[in-house]
Amino acid sequence: MERHRLLDETSGTAPERFLLTLARKALDFVPSEAAVLLLDDPIAKEDDRSRNELTVVVTAGEVRDTAVGTRVRPVDGIAGFTYARGERTAVNEIKGARALSLEADGAFASPVKNVLGVPVVIESHVCGSLVLVNRQEPEGFDARDERLMALFGDTLSLALQNLLDERRAREVARRDSLTALYNDRYFHKKLQQEIDRLAAGADGDLTLLFLDCDHLKKVNDEHGHLAGSQILREVAFVLQRQLAATTSLPCRYGGDEFTVILLDCDLSQGLEISERIRRAIQEWTFLPISIGPGEPALSLKGVITMSIGVASYRRHCSPGRPSAEQKNELLKKADAALYGAKDQGKNCVVAASRESGPPSFSSILLKS
Repeated sequence: MERHRLLDETSGTAPERFLLTLARKALDFVPSEAAVLLLDDPIAKEDDRSRNELTVVVTAGEVRDTAVGTRVRPVDGIAGFTYARGERTAVNEIKGARALSLEADGAFASPVKNVLGVPVVIESHVCGSLVLVNRQEPEGFDARDERLMALFGDTLSLALQNLLDERRAREVARRDSLTALYNDRYFHKKLQQEIDRLAAGADGDLTLLFLDCDHLKKVNDEHGHLAGSQILREVAFVLQRQLAATTSLPCRYGGDEFTVILLDCDLSQGLEISERIRRAIQEWTFLPISIGPGEPALSLKGVITMSIGVASYRRHCSPGRPSAEQKNELLKKADAALYGAKDQGKNCVVAASRESGPPSFSSILLKS
C-alpha cells in the first residue's frame, strides 16, 4: 500500500520530519511525556486487525530513539488494542497493562502510568494508532483530553491522506502511461542526480543500458498496434522481473526504446545483467492469451528480441569534466553501443568504446 512509501525523495517535506511534527503536535494538544505513532504492514495485513503487527515509525517526547522500528502485536498493549478495535482508548489505572508491550515500554523515560490512544484511519481503513503516554497532570487523561485527541486523530489521518495524494500525483507525473515504467523526463533527472553524486567524489559506479526492441515494427504491421502496445507492456514486465535483485531504474525512453540506470554497478556487472535481460526477452512468449474481443492469442516466441548498448560512468566519462557534460558523454556512448548492437545483427549486447572522441562502440558482443 502506497502510504508506506513515505520515504520517496520526491516529497517537498522529508517524511521523517513530517511525521515527527505530527507527533510533537499531539503533545501540544494534550501535554504528555511521550507520543508514539505506529502503522501496520500493508503487504502482510489481514482483515482481522487483531492478527496484524504494528511498527513504531516515529516517537516524540521522553522516549528513546531505539523504539523506532519496534514491532508490536495488537494483543500486547493499548496501542494495539486501539488499532484492533478502531476506537480511541484511555487507561488511567494501568495496573498490569502495557502502552506498547512488555519489552517496548522500557523505551519510555519513566514507568507507564496512563495511556491515551486514537486510531489512524486512511481511506476508511484503520492503519495504525497514535498513543500518548503519561499525562503531565496528576489525574491522568480526562474526557476533554479524549475529545481533543479524537479531533487530532482526524487531523492526523487527513494530513497523511493529503501526503499520500501528493505522492500519488507526483508518481503519476513521472510514469509512462503504457508500461508504468519511469518516463524519459524522470530518467534524465535521476541520471543527472546520480552523476552529480559520483562527480562530487562518491564511491561506486553507475552503468547505463540503452535497449531497443527488435522487429516490433513487423509485429505492428502484421498484427496491429494493439498487439505492439501489449508487447511493450510485457517487455516492461520482463525488465522489472530481471532487475528485481538490483538497485536500478528502468524507464521507457520512447517508442520501443528503454533505458536502465544500474546503481553501484560497474561495466562487467552491467554486461552480465544485460545478457540476462536479452536472453529473457528472446525466450519469452509474447501475447500468450487474447488481449481483447476478436484478438487471438499470438504466442510469439523468438520473434521479439532485444539489442542493448552498455556504458559505465567510471569507464566512459572523462574525469574532471562538468557533470552535465559527463551525462551527455555517457548517453552518447550507450546510444552508440546500441547502434553497434543493431549493426552487428541485433539481439546482442555491446559495450561502448573506452576511447574519447566521437561516439563509437567496441567489439565486446554477447550473444548466446
